[in-house]
Amino acid sequence: MVKIKHRSNVAAALFDVVGSRGASRARRHAALVAAVRQTNERVEAIDAVRFTVGDELQGIYPTVAEALRAAYHLRLAVAPEVDLRVGIGIGEVEVIDPERGIQDGSGWWRAREAVDTVKERASQAGYRGLRTAIVGHDDPVLDATVGLIDAHLSRLRGGTVGTVRGLLEGQSNAEIAERQQISESANSQRVANNDLRPLADAIRAVTGG
Repeated sequence: MVKIKHRSNVAAALFDVVGSRGASRARRHAALVAAVRQTNERVEAIDAVRFTVGDELQGIYPTVAEALRAAYHLRLAVAPEVDLRVGIGIGEVEVIDPERGIQDGSGWWRAREAVDTVKERASQAGYRGLRTAIVGHDDPVLDATVGLIDAHLSRLRGGTVGTVRGLLEGQSNAEIAERQQISESANSQRVANNDLRPLADAIRAVTGG
């Protein structure tokens, strides 16, 4: 049961699995369940991430920065096997059915609009890597930065994702290499060849640390 009744000026977030159908759906769902648990342990939320219908998830955060932090944590936890589309709406959220936890409000309307917006934009030439949109604010620099992060994340393959996670968690090169089961030299090359430090810096900037 959802504990909130009514909140204004919050960040409502919808997470939609891209290409969720197929033979590997059960494996994808298991990975998402684990990622949701980890995200809820690490990111402050008003209403923690939970599954709603099918492969869609939702959560409510006090700020856009926290919503983005949850989004990147979820995405990096399941990438590259699972890809998530993220819509964040800033506005009001209220519980209209406490027993079933059903919510409504401008935050959710804008979050749905954000999902539809990023889905449409990603279908355009040159924007295929976009996965995140924010509706209800007026910060074009944030929008552009989030778009660049998406474009960079879309090009990461295999263990490179794990290296990004390590950088964001503040691990040393040796610690990341040990976790990825590669040499320190190989991890250093991975960081340099994929420009991972600027990517980690940008993610920290939009998530407040």
